[in-house]
Amino acid sequence: MCSEIEHTHVMNKILLSLLILLSFTFHANSQNYEKNCYYGITFEVSKNPNWGYGELVITGVEPNSPAEKSGIKIDDIIMEINGQATYLRDNQTIASWLFDDKYDPEVKFTIRNMNTYFKEYPLVRKCIAVNSISEKQLSEIYSFYSLENTNQQIFTLPLFVDTNEEVDFTDYHTYDFYEAGKNVPSIDKHITALLEKDLKSKGLVRDTSDPDIVVQAYYSYSPNPKYTGLNNPNYTPVSVRYDCEKQQLVSLPIFNVKDPKVESAAQYIVEYGFSFYDRKYIDETKLTQIWDCNIKDYLSAKYSLEDYVKFHTPLMLKQFPYSNKKREAQYIVEINKYNYTGLYYDADDLGHIKDIDLNSPAYIAGLRAGYIIEKINNKKFERNKDNLSAGYKIFIDDTMLFRDQTTRFTNAEGFPDCMFWSAGYYSDVAKEFNKPNYLTQFSYLYNFEKYINNKNDNRITIEAWDGLQKRVFQVTPQIRQSVTIRTL
Repeated sequence: MCSEIEHTHVMNKILLSLLILLSFTFHANSQNYEKNCYYGITFEVSKNPNWGYGELVITGVEPNSPAEKSGIKIDDIIMEINGQATYLRDNQTIASWLFDDKYDPEVKFTIRNMNTYFKEYPLVRKCIAVNSISEKQLSEIYSFYSLENTNQQIFTLPLFVDTNEEVDFTDYHTYDFYEAGKNVPSIDKHITALLEKDLKSKGLVRDTSDPDIVVQAYYSYSPNPKYTGLNNPNYTPVSVRYDCEKQQLVSLPIFNVKDPKVESAAQYIVEYGFSFYDRKYIDETKLTQIWDCNIKDYLSAKYSLEDYVKFHTPLMLKQFPYSNKKREAQYIVEINKYNYTGLYYDADDLGHIKDIDLNSPAYIAGLRAGYIIEKINNKKFERNKDNLSAGYKIFIDDTMLFRDQTTRFTNAEGFPDCMFWSAGYYSDVAKEFNKPNYLTQFSYLYNFEKYINNKNDNRITIEAWDGLQKRVFQVTPQIRQSVTIRTL
């Protein structure tokens, strides 16, 4: 079953591996306990001749991390770490630059991208006790408490990406559009505006007099000549894709291109793409194509070209500049919204507060590392992770009847029976959360939802043993929310 398999997989992945982005362990300032330290980024050594070859390209930025707060972004190239070039350096050398200095927590990353040749970002690493598990990680483990707020999904676009492997895109900083004439159709102006918005966000500057790149868009929208009109009226294919403007996954009237009925059942065919041409560095006498991205979709119902290009332009441009040739493109969307108090739990003894963020809601309320939690919101706190896992599985099994079948989706782990709660059953679901046999103590992570807490009060009551006595703490958490999309 989806729920049990997913829970076991995630518990193993997080509780056993304790995934910490770009982390390293060391003895902190000669004290007798160890810390995991991180900057909140993941990277890889680029093998792409178009973008940062031999250097480090950032592939992920953790929400609310030091890196995100500094302005570092996915696809940025790390040229130097503390003034030392990253080009063709091995992992051990990189790790030593990041973590060997136990006394200076600040590291300077020198970044380049499409709008800067050289910019320093000083980052102070964050360190937490080894074997700690954060509330964000717990929200992912217990995501079936509120799939509405925490889930990961993958979708695929039938993209064709072509690139000139002899070109280094870091050489290009300005662009303009190919002008077809004076009487430009309104759809062309619409596409130009969309492209300009996204190219600007990547750091490129429009230069109408002497651009490095000339951009040309192309499109077609036509009835499908093979459409038979003999569709089953109950057969309404849709594709789930990410709406960059609304920051959510939506269903569109588009066939999966692998659907065996696509050629006869599709009513319309749409094609859309854009090419980038060098006009300065390769051959000044002619335009040379250096990058192209296009998509072809089969529509199961009317969907205007204007809406189609508005939706797909930002998704397609996520393939530039760090992308290889491909005929299909996958994206992962990670949605997470949870209550943050600042607590870190011991992965082997979940009642033990292993660490705590300074000036966090829990710290301000008086909680400290070393305290033992006995109750949260009057729920007896189970410390054994195996018992918690068993209770969680039973909870999911017993409450499937309260799920909305129309919201069924397959998550990023490949499990197909993931569903949101049915709004009509919210009061029933809330009662289920309060049954002691399910051990739902970590449901406080979603205490702001009516199907968990119908009192319209997001405060959390924590009863804990401080080593001398039992104490009661009132914590007002922060709701942390993030939606990220990245290419795979």
